[in-house]
Amino acid sequence: YAGWAMLAAAGILVYAAATAGTAALIKPIFGEVLLAGDEMPNPLGSLTEHHEGRPQTGIVADLKKRLNVAQQIDDTYESVKRRLGVNRDNVVYFLPALFVLVFLLRCLADFVSGYAFQNIGLGVTTDIRNDLYRSILEQSSRFHADHPSGELVARVINDVAMMQNAVANRLLDLFQQSFTLVALLALLLSTHFRLALIALIVAPALLIPIVRFGKGMRRTSHRSQERMADLASLMAEGVRGHRVVKAFGMEDFELHRFRQATRRHLRVNLWAQMLANSAGPVVESLAVIGAAALLIYAGKAIRAHQLSAPELVQFLTTLFMLYDPIRKLNKVNLILQEATAASQRVSRLMAIPNDIQDRPGARDAETVRSGVAYERVSFSYDDRPVLREISLDIRAGEIVAVVGPSGAGKSTLVNLLPRFFDPVSGRVAIDGVDTRDLKLKSLRSLIGIVTQDTVLFNDTVRHNIAYGRSDLPLERVREAAAAAYADEFIMQLPKGYDSVIGESGLRLSGGQRQRLAIARALLKNAPILILDEATSHLDSESEALVQKALYNLIQGRTTLVIAHRLSTVTRADRIVVIEAGRIIEEGSHRELLALGGSYKRLFDLQFRV
Repeated sequence: YAGWAMLAAAGILVYAAATAGTAALIKPIFGEVLLAGDEMPNPLGSLTEHHEGRPQTGIVADLKKRLNVAQQIDDTYESVKRRLGVNRDNVVYFLPALFVLVFLLRCLADFVSGYAFQNIGLGVTTDIRNDLYRSILEQSSRFHADHPSGELVARVINDVAMMQNAVANRLLDLFQQSFTLVALLALLLSTHFRLALIALIVAPALLIPIVRFGKGMRRTSHRSQERMADLASLMAEGVRGHRVVKAFGMEDFELHRFRQATRRHLRVNLWAQMLANSAGPVVESLAVIGAAALLIYAGKAIRAHQLSAPELVQFLTTLFMLYDPIRKLNKVNLILQEATAASQRVSRLMAIPNDIQDRPGARDAETVRSGVAYERVSFSYDDRPVLREISLDIRAGEIVAVVGPSGAGKSTLVNLLPRFFDPVSGRVAIDGVDTRDLKLKSLRSLIGIVTQDTVLFNDTVRHNIAYGRSDLPLERVREAAAAAYADEFIMQLPKGYDSVIGESGLRLSGGQRQRLAIARALLKNAPILILDEATSHLDSESEALVQKALYNLIQGRTTLVIAHRLSTVTRADRIVVIEAGRIIEEGSHRELLALGGSYKRLFDLQFRV
């Protein structure tokens, strides 16, 4: 961005110089017209000589200097000829041409600096948005449990958009108007130094409301974006749970919740608009009061012959040209305050430490030779114990089922293996190596996961199966789908493997979605497999097909199976029963039935039902 920054700076300097140059041209050209008659004979002298010192005669006294127009024009031409090196004949063409040239230079500089700032601003905010999204993706499951998805979407989209508007559009105004202001102030000082100093003394009073309104806008912007995040979360929940909403007839209830949230957002935004709309009039009123005080001083200076009326006109012309950059800078300040609030929210989100990271010196994982081991593992959610001193050895290629009542800690146990969480104490090891000593990407490449809440994307069937590997040939994708008993229904879709399945695969049935997830796991071909309630919520026919697909999937893999339906775990090599975060029983299906403990009670209860 350095080259674009230099180009933008050059454009801003030319823009400011051209703007000030326009004012500077006014002074030698029109100023000469005003000054030309200062020493001329006074045809109205007899009307004013008896009224010297009376304020009401000031205008008449000044008008007497404007009557000899021909002489003034002659003197002006001589001045222009002397200053600009042109003669009387072509000055009429030269001056308009000079104005056009200055204006074109300003337009060109405006375009160059504007494009350069857009390039910088859009590039920087695009990088920020990408970095923020990467930061969110890399965060742990605990982070996502604490931050609703709607809030995260609002940060990535709305907050960065505010920053983008400020950087790409308003920073240009900030620099342009600041340089223009400095150039005009320099011109003001050169016009009449004493009056300019008085104007500068009044100027700090304008900063007080600008600063106060800016702080208020920043606080209000914080609240506004928090309300926007609430809206985004409600919207996401309503859309994601639309079937439940419809099933319970809760459309009006959800709409009422959303309307309440929009009203809260509206109130905050109205307050923000009141601040924004009040800032300009307050600053402008103070500026007018300052200008009025300046005119009082100028009037006294004219009466005391310390200042001429033409000098005052020149000074006021430049002074009023200052109004536009001051007004624009006030608006820029309010927008920059909103962007500052947005950047603070983004920075706070990005500054949240990721508690799941690669350790220094972490190494690549290779494959699973001896197996997986949980060694005296304990885990807590917000100081609430979930797992207590769990020890479990799983041999390579073994199928281990984990069963138990809801809330016993089954899902937490398997989530520790891919390091979605880290244990509070103890360790999880693969081939004797702590998983925290393995690189995360390398570790997770060893693990395939199929869950009850199948995650599919609003993309084609092919891209969902070959997730992240779009270069794979269709033949390999079809092989995986066939092994998952999915090829037949896929080919019946309108575009086969190129059919878009909708968000979360909503255009497919539950069993079809599960078989796509199994095909994806088959294609990954990871040596470790986690099946978390992979057959729940399915009808008997769909479950039978999914069970066949799972049978193909688990062959030769170290497999952890979580299931409430005990019929799905009877063929496991070993079954582990967890209650209250502890392993209370362990053995094969037959052994546990013979034991007559918790497993047998669960089994009898399900099959009696």
